[in-house]
Amino acid sequence: MKKLILLLTTVAALLYISACDSTDDNTVTPPVNTKGNLFVSSTPAGAQIWIDGVITSNVTPDTVKDIEQGVHNVTLKLTDYNDSTFAVSITAEQTGIVGPIVLTSNIITALYGPVTIYETNGTGPSQPSGLDLSTGHAWGVSSDSSGLVDIYYSTTGTGGEGYLVQSADLYGLVRITKFQVGSGSNLFDDVDSPERTSGTWTNNMDDREPNYVFLYDHDGHYSKIKIVGWGGTGTLGDPAWVKVQWYYNKTALDNRF
Repeated sequence: MKKLILLLTTVAALLYISACDSTDDNTVTPPVNTKGNLFVSSTPAGAQIWIDGVITSNVTPDTVKDIEQGVHNVTLKLTDYNDSTFAVSITAEQTGIVGPIVLTSNIITALYGPVTIYETNGTGPSQPSGLDLSTGHAWGVSSDSSGLVDIYYSTTGTGGEGYLVQSADLYGLVRITKFQVGSGSNLFDDVDSPERTSGTWTNNMDDREPNYVFLYDHDGHYSKIKIVGWGGTGTLGDPAWVKVQWYYNKTALDNRF
């Protein structure tokens, strides 16, 4: 009888152990979340967000979700600005915050002036009539540096039309500049120049023009110029003068301002 009881006890124990093993085998282990999020902002806003060279559907400021944990390269792209690339470390189940990233413009301009140029009649070396747009220097149209002159202040103007700021070639110099009057008067309004092939380009501007004027010079550079002052009586010894200020785009054929 003792042997039978021992046998039954052993069998029950084995059945219990087997049942426990069976239960353990059927246990479902929840998956481990290995992804996190990233919030990115920029100045200015509106930049496309790229992750490891792949564009996302997000633009700053926004959160890119479900990024695999680890180190990733993030690139921000925005028209008229240089790409900005940086590395970020993503932690699972967390949202990283980056920014605001300050983007830098890829428009390379120089702001010159105000510079005073004088009418061609009755002026000397100390009262230069011509202007080199690329450097901001004023030169006499009869000086040794006259070959650098892009535009000048004419006493008579082309065709005897009175005082005009006009292209240097109209004085018999080499450099040719084209003019197109803009639609605004604020030189700093970020409006781009029309292409040289579009609109009506001429060889002069009025010396009392209230709007800014776009220029296209001999080397294919665009400028955006504004008359900011004037004076003088127009008589010998007291020549008429205009004071101008302008943006010069240092990249040839680039019309952006």
